[in-house]
Amino acid sequence: MKKMLNKLIGSTSAIDETAHTTRKRTFISVLFTCLMVYFIASFATSFIQMLPIYNEMTRDAETMNLFSSPDATTEQLQEAMLTTIKSINAANPHCLSIVNLFSTSAIIFIVCFYCQCIERRRLFTMGFATRGAIKEYLGGILIGFIMFSAAYVIILLSGNAEFKGFNVNVSWETILLFFAAYIVQGASEEILLRGFFFVSLSANSSTLTALLSSSAFFAFIHLSNYGIGPIALINIFLFGAFAALYFLRRGTIWGICAIHTVWNFAQGCIYGCNVSGISSTASVFNTALSGNALFSGGDFGPEGSIAVTIVLLIAIGVLLPLKNNNIEAFFARRCKRFISYV
Repeated sequence: MKKMLNKLIGSTSAIDETAHTTRKRTFISVLFTCLMVYFIASFATSFIQMLPIYNEMTRDAETMNLFSSPDATTEQLQEAMLTTIKSINAANPHCLSIVNLFSTSAIIFIVCFYCQCIERRRLFTMGFATRGAIKEYLGGILIGFIMFSAAYVIILLSGNAEFKGFNVNVSWETILLFFAAYIVQGASEEILLRGFFFVSLSANSSTLTALLSSSAFFAFIHLSNYGIGPIALINIFLFGAFAALYFLRRGTIWGICAIHTVWNFAQGCIYGCNVSGISSTASVFNTALSGNALFSGGDFGPEGSIAVTIVLLIAIGVLLPLKNNNIEAFFARRCKRFISYV
C-alpha cells in the first residue's frame, strides 16, 4: 500500500536535485533542522511585528518610564502594552494586521539563506523555476479564488452564513495593500513548508512521509490560532496535503504560492470572513457567519467548516491521478552542470 501511494505521488525535479546534491540525513535530523529554522524565522517576524508598537511606546514618556522601572509589575507592563496596541488600532485599524503579514518576509529571507548558504541548494530546488513562472502564478490566483468561493457558496447554501452585500466604507488602497501583504504571507508559508520542509524530507525519506509530515507541521503551527477546533485542524492538514501535491504536479512553487495568497485574501478581504481565527479589518463585501459551527466554521472562520473539507477533498482527488511536471529538460541541463561544478 505504501509503495503504491509513493508511486502515485511520485517525485519532481526539485526533489531529485536535492537528493543528488546534498548529503543524506535521517528523518529526525531533517525534522530538527526544519524546526530550528522555523523558530529562528518566527523570532525574526515577532521582532518586526513589535516595531510599530515600540515606535508608539517611545512617544509616551510615562510608558517608557514604566518599562524601564525595576519596580514595574507584569500586570502593569501587560496593561501598558495593551493600551499601546489599542492606541495604534484607534489611529489605524489596519496597521498591525498589515505589518504582521509583511513581517513574514523574514521567513522567506531566512529559509532561502539557509538553503542556499548552509545546504548549498539552488533556488530551483525550492520550486523557483523560471520557466512559465508568470503563467503558473496567474493560474494559481484563478484556482485559489474558485476553490475558496466554492466553499463560501456551500456555507451560504447551508444557511449558516448571510451575505450582507457591498461594504460602502471599503478603502481600495487598503484592499490593495492587504493583497500585497498576503502575497508575502502566502509565499512565506509555502517556501517554508513546501519549498524547504517538504523537499528536504522527500530527498531523505519518501514523498508520502514528507507529504504527511509537512501537512502535520502546517497544522501544528496553527494550534495557537483563535477558535481552532478539530475540523479546522483537519482542513489545515488537508490544505497542506493539497499544496504538496500541487507543488509536485506543477513542478514549481509559484502556483501554490498564488493559491495560498488568494485563498486567504478572498476569505478576509473579499468576503469579510475570519482568516484562520483572525478577524478581517477591511473587506469588499460583508458576511455574517452564524448557526452550526460545523458548517459555518465558528470563530475560526470558513476554514473550520466541513464546506472547506469537501472542497479540499475534491481538489486532492483531482490532483491524485495527474502526472508530475518534472521539467526534465531544464533539470537535466542545470543539474548536470551543477554536479560537475561541485
